[in-house]
Amino acid sequence: MPDSLQVSNRGPVRVLTLNRPNVLNALDEELRGAIASEIRSAHEDKSVRAIVITGTGRAFCSGQDLNEAKQQNAETAERWQRTWTDFTHSFLECHKPIIAAVNGVSAGGGFLMAALADIKVMARPARFVMAEINIGLPSIIGSFLLFKQIFLSRTVDIVLNGRDVPSHEAKAIGFVHEVVEPEDVLKRAIELGQELSTKYPTPMRLTIKRMRSVLLKDWDELERAAQRYQGEAVRSGEPQKVQAKFLADRAARR
Repeated sequence: MPDSLQVSNRGPVRVLTLNRPNVLNALDEELRGAIASEIRSAHEDKSVRAIVITGTGRAFCSGQDLNEAKQQNAETAERWQRTWTDFTHSFLECHKPIIAAVNGVSAGGGFLMAALADIKVMARPARFVMAEINIGLPSIIGSFLLFKQIFLSRTVDIVLNGRDVPSHEAKAIGFVHEVVEPEDVLKRAIELGQELSTKYPTPMRLTIKRMRSVLLKDWDELERAAQRYQGEAVRSGEPQKVQAKFLADRAARR
């Protein structure tokens, strides 16, 4: 297991902790693969009854690793995209409750993880960043998951403005289930996992399996749409300009 993911058990609850605080727990290929592997392992392990995902430092997850993303080209893009597909499918194919302990900022792939979780506990200062439209990319999968969990008008407002969603708003619109103080977010998520672990495992598994199937019914078409629309955006050159500026600004601050 790479150092970028810490795994521990709290009784029947498996805790996965993203551990790349120097890059706000950004998802590189190694970390994505480790998370997918551990979720599948927890799915198969009968002693595990719930999964909690959280981050170290001041972020839950800042999304894809931009240093890795900028290295992709026409020859590597397909394989790179497959790693993201494998990552999301590990959540969709898991029939045990997944709880996101959102300890800090959550953007891009971090938002995706939270959106794929069954229950979300959020630290009061944390926020979701729905900034795709500000970085030259369309919001396809993110807007789909958001729409599934809140009203369309709210989704339109958030994704077209590319704005942050603070914890109090995330709870008010029903996207987040509980907001707690930062020091309590992991503890509360584990408590919820332990509470769910007291339920009968068969109806729990079957209920989650059915809920996942609702998403999976549209997922293949959704991924094709994401590749198509994001490919069009990339060909415009706009995302590359934004990423280059971001990385240059970050390097200048060091």
